Amino acid sequence: AEYVRVPHADQGLNRIPDAVSDSQALFVGDILATGFWAARISEISDEDTVLILGAGPTGLCTLLCVLLRHPKRVIVCERDPRRRQFVRDHYPEVLVTDPEACREFVLRHSDHGGANRVLEVAGGDTFRMAWECARPNAIVTIVALYDRPQILPLPEMYGKNLVFKTGGVDGCDCAEILRLIEAGQLDTMPLITHRYPLDCIDEAYYLFENHDDGVIKVAIEPASKVR
Repeated sequence: AEYVRVPHADQGLNRIPDAVSDSQALFVGDILATGFWAARISEISDEDTVLILGAGPTGLCTLLCVLLRHPKRVIVCERDPRRRQFVRDHYPEVLVTDPEACREFVLRHSDHGGANRVLEVAGGDTFRMAWECARPNAIVTIVALYDRPQILPLPEMYGKNLVFKTGGVDGCDCAEILRLIEAGQLDTMPLITHRYPLDCIDEAYYLFENHDDGVIKVAIEPASKVR
């Protein structure tokens, strides 16, 4: 449509700055807002060891937003070896492990028997890992979506005194996120690993669904912009 009416647009939309491209702004209202919100409510300090479970697109956006807060140490746990390598290649200051080794790895690389902050972005069977890898008095932030109820085994958790934070993502940070992109402090461009024109969208969906060719995120663009 040439014209679209958006009720309450002054409350729910943000103007993209002239210096920010469409590709740079692509994730602002979705996965980047998720990562920014998760990092904000986790109350990260510069003395913290932060564990991020999951290095998919949302996990990587969460990682970028965690790094803005300059914690002492960041650990990413990811099952897919290609995604682990992606983190190593693009964020060499970040420690990387896999789920099988995660708990022992965190113990070796933390100062107080676990991570000060755990951000659970993976979903699936990682909820238990999140609180097990947290130190006593840690904050565990749940970003992941689950397809079934999760169990909170309170007798096993007794004495850890954990704070759990979760909920719907707040999109009120989009203006701040756009400002950070414009200032060069947030860069999600490496996450766009593949670009397709609209008439090849079936191929793009197949690639993304099957995690082929090391895909992280796909951008659908006019044919003239696709290289």
